[in-house]
Amino acid sequence: MMMGLELLIMLAILVVPILLIAGLVIWMVRPGTRRDNFPSVVDRLSAAPVHPPSSSAGCVCSHCGAGLQPEWTHCPQCGAPAG
Repeated sequence: MMMGLELLIMLAILVVPILLIAGLVIWMVRPGTRRDNFPSVVDRLSAAPVHPPSSSAGCVCSHCGAGLQPEWTHCPQCGAPAG
């Protein structure tokens, strides 16, 4: 009977740390962890536009502030005349 108990204790001493280490490794490399949900600074910088917007894209309605294209004569948001 002592041989069975000693074997069980020896297996517990060897197997439990191995299972804990394996579980920790699996938990650290699993997808969907918190660090994967937030883009890093490098990701945000690389996603930024390469060229600044052109000056024609900077037209805004003087009445409501909506963006206008240069060929528009009236604001599509409020109907005020552009220009």
